[in-house]
Amino acid sequence: MNNIKGHLIKFRRWSLACLQAALATWHGYMILLGLTAGLIYLVAWAPRVVTRAAQGSAGFPLVVGCLAIGFHQLWKHRQRIAQLKASEADRAMGYLMIGGAVVLFPFCRFAIWPQAMLWVVILAGIAISSWGPRFFVHYRLPVMMALLTAYPQPAVFGRTVWAVLTPSGWLERAMAQAGAFGLRLMGQPAVAQAHFVILPPRGSVAVGEPCNGFSMALTIAATGLIMGILYQQKWHRIVLMMAMGIGLAFLFNVPRIMLLAYASVYWGKAVFDFWHNTWGAQIFSAVLFTVYYYGVMALIKKRPLARATANPVALSAAVKHPD
Repeated sequence: MNNIKGHLIKFRRWSLACLQAALATWHGYMILLGLTAGLIYLVAWAPRVVTRAAQGSAGFPLVVGCLAIGFHQLWKHRQRIAQLKASEADRAMGYLMIGGAVVLFPFCRFAIWPQAMLWVVILAGIAISSWGPRFFVHYRLPVMMALLTAYPQPAVFGRTVWAVLTPSGWLERAMAQAGAFGLRLMGQPAVAQAHFVILPPRGSVAVGEPCNGFSMALTIAATGLIMGILYQQKWHRIVLMMAMGIGLAFLFNVPRIMLLAYASVYWGKAVFDFWHNTWGAQIFSAVLFTVYYYGVMALIKKRPLARATANPVALSAAVKHPD
């Protein structure tokens, strides 16, 4: 207990020292102003991420993973980042971005998306005023991780692009056709009409946008990106890992639609709600991520030079005595 109290006292002293140092300069004051707006946004951002996780979304581990990678990269290169200097013009631009976003922030509390946009502007302003625009060139990975996690639902942006590029309801109709085909293979008289899977004469179930598999495909593709970066894979192999994840997500969504259609028609609302809501979605997600993990690890183990990289002596000999 005394150790905990001692650590709390040290943390309090450290926090006060940092606050005094921040208020001692105009730059520190502007950074503190931007971070205060970020703390207010955190109060709105965190509950939405947690709520989505409780509803069966796989976005929570994705957000946590992106944040961990971003902070790890910043900490790893902290000495090089500290050497970057912002010019007077860069500082003025960054302060303008921070100040403008903070002024607009109280008027954008009506929805989460304008707050997310303003938070991105604040982060960009902090980076430009502290290290200059070169930060975005040399440290693109932390920047990308920040963009992915600024909004509590990362799949929204991808879904918007998909809606612009594809006909309305195309994916829902395709999933309904695949689900009906799978049920027919099991001997059920299933047919698909539009985005409905029909089991005559008992009833039908609609394949809506949340159940078309798109969000899960984006989530597992982002997981492949994170795993590829962590395991230091080449970009063509990372793209292959992401493509494999997308294919598995849509493939696993077909038996889920089949199960939901059968449960809705034959087993009743209680069983349907179980598999459609939190627990059922988490079970399917866990199975999908398990299969994907082993598939990715098998792909990583086949990468070229893996054995030479693991053996520095062999790698050194290969470099000194090429054939």
